[in-house]
Amino acid sequence: MPGTEPPTSRLDLALVIVSAVTLGLAAWVWVEARQIAREVAFFATTIALVIALVLVVNVAVLIIVQLHRRVAQLEVALYDNDRQTETPNDREVVIVTLTPTERRVINRLEENGGQMTQDELRRTTGLSKSTLSVTLGALERKSLITREVSGRTRIVTLVQRVVR
Repeated sequence: MPGTEPPTSRLDLALVIVSAVTLGLAAWVWVEARQIAREVAFFATTIALVIALVLVVNVAVLIIVQLHRRVAQLEVALYDNDRQTETPNDREVVIVTLTPTERRVINRLEENGGQMTQDELRRTTGLSKSTLSVTLGALERKSLITREVSGRTRIVTLVQRVVR
């Protein structure tokens, strides 16, 4: 719901505030350490630098966790939207979610009626065998294509309709 924050965002905000205050205290200790004995100053400076490093790592982890949560929310929203609005055989995928290499493979499959051998696909896209194999694996995980063994080659079939 717009305007309401989940409880985890309050915790994140509290962590950022605590991190900022601790960083400020560490800077203050470092500044004040100049007026005391050399051994104590070295110790205080070392503590301040370790605290600063911990805070930087804390903020980096916080950013990564936030990004992970956002991606998970978007995946759930897309899955729910697909389930509510479309039949399983008529699902659509927006092509902007694909990499340029994946787009190239999908375009060649569409141009050839949705089915080609893996070797034909490699020749028409100009991709190396390994790049094509990795790309087809990614497209299979996205449920856009299937690959079936036919003798010594594989038949690649476009399963989902792709919107441009």
